[in-house]
Amino acid sequence: MLNHLWIIMDGNRRWARSRMLPAFAWHKAWADNVVKIVDAASARWIKYITLWALSTENLEKRSEQEVKGIIKLVNSIEWYLWKMKAESLKFNVIGDISKLPEQSQWVISRVCSQTSANTWIVMTLALIYGGQDDIVRATRKIIQAWVDPDTLTASEFKSYTDLADLPVPDMIVRTGWDIRHSGFLLFDSAYSEYYYTQKWWPAFDEQELDKVIETFHDSKRNFWK
Repeated sequence: MLNHLWIIMDGNRRWARSRMLPAFAWHKAWADNVVKIVDAASARWIKYITLWALSTENLEKRSEQEVKGIIKLVNSIEWYLWKMKAESLKFNVIGDISKLPEQSQWVISRVCSQTSANTWIVMTLALIYGGQDDIVRATRKIIQAWVDPDTLTASEFKSYTDLADLPVPDMIVRTGWDIRHSGFLLFDSAYSEYYYTQKWWPAFDEQELDKVIETFHDSKRNFWK
């Protein structure tokens, strides 16, 4: 059973360029597809879905106009609060959101709080997230907590990461042609299956999601979680 699906939502700008649109014109298509795929995942009994929206590096490398557009998308999450409540969706965020504007942090905190009791599906947005950065921040917390390094276990280490309350990913999907993980979930992805698709994120549809699920069910997983 595919319990936890993680998606690296890549290819948004290339999707826009292929339609001769400005690089930042993908924002609405990105958001619309998030809603569609989360709904599709919920209908297919996927309990957890995590979407990588903005990496630690993206915040520094993207143009100011594009970053503002992404932040505007983050702030618009509150518009979907009624839908989350109606569908019992719990909203969660991982990453160093302290680097976001205060208004964005407030919106995220409010939506997380308002949906914390929902149980049907858990949607996590990875914002200003990087696998290496997560490990570094977790290590700092461990040092500050005076944890004995001789007794430190992998499970205890995880409790200090952004992924502490999330199960390990069963399947990691990357859209948009590239075959690499870009440092995503370095600590938790040891036994994850990977699925790469040429489809850009705005074009990733329910049919492709079904292919992901079929690929997962066809895989041979010789380990205990």
